[in-house]
Parts: sequence; structure tokens; C-alpha cells
Amino acid sequence: MQDEDKLIALLCENNALLSKINTNMLKVFWIVAIFALLYFGLMIYLLFLR
Repeated sequence: MQDEDKLIALLCENNALLSKINTNMLKVFWIVAIFALLYFGLMIYLLFLR
């Protein structure tokens, strides 16, 4: 029974760490997406609307 409890505790820690990494990666993705949209918007503006 102790081995199962240790395994469950490790899995809970692992799940918490992966959830934190997932949140951080989503934040990075949205920041990069915003800058990419700004960049492509500027390129379209400079190519067609100038």
C-alpha cells in the first residue's frame, strides 16, 4: 500500500509540474502570436497600402 501511495504522490507532483509548464508554454505562444500578427500586419501595410 505504501508503494501505491508514493506512486500516487509522484504522479500528482508530475501532473502539477506539467500543468505549470503547459500554462507557461501557452503564454509564450500567445506572446509570439501577437508579435507575428503585428509583423505581418506591418509587412502587408508596407507592401500594399503605402
